[in-house]
Amino acid sequence: MATLYPEIDDRWNQKIDRARCVVSVRDSGVLVAAGVVHDAVLAPTSAMGALELGCMAVRPEYRCQGIRQQVTDLRLEYVVQAGCIPITVIDSANPSSWAAYERSERWERERTFESDGRTKYIYRATALASDWLSPPPQRDIASSTLAGHSVRPLPSSWHSPQVHTTR
Repeated sequence: MATLYPEIDDRWNQKIDRARCVVSVRDSGVLVAAGVVHDAVLAPTSAMGALELGCMAVRPEYRCQGIRQQVTDLRLEYVVQAGCIPITVIDSANPSSWAAYERSERWERERTFESDGRTKYIYRATALASDWLSPPPQRDIASSTLAGHSVRPLPSSWHSPQVHTTR
């Protein structure tokens, strides 16, 4: 997974150490995207029981194909099914990401904070995030298997996204 991320630092390693779920997308065996869900002890959120959708990356040649949204949706689904509050932390130096969260009805900005001299935004899922999960999800998150298909199917040339959970 580290090959997908431009900056491997102590915070990245902490997120991986605290991972609860990893969503990965492969194309012919090549890892093209991944996203992690981890506890939110590193984010100064006011939400008790929050899980953070963190460490998200898509290989540049696979961008603009809806993969980022698929991985985000699967991670959001995992957190909601776990009965936790979904949050995400976006660096202000990543305008395309925070702009997407600003436009989404499923997310609202909780707060802005400084970390390592950089401005970051915490977004918390709205009630629409839970409503979006109806009808009942097709995935069996508890047993870490995919029983059905994605909310929006990935192109058939890609392998099914994989959800891995750790306890």
